[in-house]
Amino acid sequence: MQIKRFKFDDHKRNWHIEETVFEHFNLLVGIYGVGKTRILKALERVSEVATNGDYKLDGVAWEIGFLHANHEYEWQLKSAFAPFSKNGELASIMFERIVMKNGEQPVTLVERSENTFLLNNEKVPKLKKTESAVTLFSEEAGIAPIGEAFKQIIFSETLRRKSLNAQVNPEDLIIETNQSLETFKENLVQQPTAIKAYQFQQFYPQEFSLIKQYFTDIFSSVEDIKVTVTRKTEGFDFYFNIKEKASNEWILQPEMSSGMFRTLVHLTELVLAPDKCVVVIDDFESHLGVNCMPDLTDFVMS
Repeated sequence: MQIKRFKFDDHKRNWHIEETVFEHFNLLVGIYGVGKTRILKALERVSEVATNGDYKLDGVAWEIGFLHANHEYEWQLKSAFAPFSKNGELASIMFERIVMKNGEQPVTLVERSENTFLLNNEKVPKLKKTESAVTLFSEEAGIAPIGEAFKQIIFSETLRRKSLNAQVNPEDLIIETNQSLETFKENLVQQPTAIKAYQFQQFYPQEFSLIKQYFTDIFSSVEDIKVTVTRKTEGFDFYFNIKEKASNEWILQPEMSSGMFRTLVHLTELVLAPDKCVVVIDDFESHLGVNCMPDLTDFVMS
């Protein structure tokens, strides 16, 4: 997937993103407080609407153009304001249009208003007004690729966690023995980074050593990394760990420096990102010192 352009309006908060054109690599630059994070959060909201039927829209509208599987798509949506209700009623979708550009002839896949709903130019029965056509018709051949495209967007885990607690038994994390590495990446694209890293370590140890090599090239005091799992009363904790040359003890994730932790997470996310996916990193430079910022930037751009 490649996002080509994006426009977003939050009419409730009177906040707007003018149409922005994106390239393969994009860097949002500006002083603190100008809205860089809000732009990424708006993109994340659009992604949630495309992949998850459980979301809240409240006076928002967007236009997004993207490439996926050799087709170009345009998706427009506008929602009403959410009604004031103790029951938490959801806002209706007032307008939605999905167009696929097939050569020079655009094909309208979905045309929706408050009174009509067309799929491939044919009327469809009355459907849920609070849910996007992308999820309503996720099994339709023409619409399914759109949801699949948005599942290929990785929103980087920039918040530092002491650990990741998950209701996942590591003994259940198995893969087919003949599964290719690219298929492994695609199947786990939305898994938390620590779980992906744990499986990568278990099933592809030689490739996992590449992350170690990249990391130790940046931090020469470190000689090894690993991902461990600890059973808790509820679920399991997944931890990143590093070992420095000057010590026999492993350093657990909560004890790592912020720069080391962020570098390790970003390296892992990028190494495990499937081909042609979109990786969104917020506040990239935060906690990255001069000892790691240049090398990590070079790695991202490569």
